[in-house]
Amino acid sequence: MTPQPLILLKLALWLLVVVTATVLLRRRLVTPKVRTAFVIGGTLVFGFMFGQLIPGGQNPNPVASVRSLFQGLLVAERLVPLVGAMLLLLLLVSWVSNKAICGWGCQLGLLQDLLNRVPTIKWRPPFWLSNSVRIVSFLALVGGLAIVGLDWIGLIDPFALFTWDLTWAMALAVGIILLASLFVYRPWCHFCCPFGLLTWLLEQVSLMRPRINRDACKACQLCVRACPGHAMGDIFEGKALHGDCFACGACIEACPHADALGWRVKD
Repeated sequence: MTPQPLILLKLALWLLVVVTATVLLRRRLVTPKVRTAFVIGGTLVFGFMFGQLIPGGQNPNPVASVRSLFQGLLVAERLVPLVGAMLLLLLLVSWVSNKAICGWGCQLGLLQDLLNRVPTIKWRPPFWLSNSVRIVSFLALVGGLAIVGLDWIGLIDPFALFTWDLTWAMALAVGIILLASLFVYRPWCHFCCPFGLLTWLLEQVSLMRPRINRDACKACQLCVRACPGHAMGDIFEGKALHGDCFACGACIEACPHADALGWRVKD
């Protein structure tokens, strides 16, 4: 197969996984074993398998779709229709089923998720801190491309891990991210990912996401404690903006009251 059919195949598998994950979340069937199977399988298939099958570093990932869009607009001064269509599709999927492409399809996100399961001391950085760094990282990407044509993510691209084609800078970045993942849930996603920033904005108004039925909720906060980040705590407190939710399903699985919390369209 040539690279383009393989790329389309990966996009199709992404969509299939997101649809499957959404169904499982809605039916409260995302158990720890199910989630672990998808995390391991996604890392191997979307990351290492497609990384070897698709040559020249063309293995799609959500970050590359954002980088390619800005490179086209700000450096080449033209928009490649396929790049724009891919990013639009990924953002649409993220809106329909809250950030599910990040939580169930992104190879680097899944690898970080897997490493975070190693029993170590965990640190949840304040969301204002991680999101502030991520905003600065995003502005540095756009500003660097617009002013001097510099793509700082390309210099350290951690997704190169899956093709085994690493420079020293990339290897160092990968090492830092993987080591940090043992202690922090998805550090790249929270601190650096430009696609993660865009989908964080989208998830504030996403169609399907964790929603609390306040009449059925017993305020036990088991969902808050199960969440690996700040999302469920913010949602429980009714904050206007909540932290990143990666659709892991831990909150729903932890809730003992079936009607109190669910992956649905309305509260």
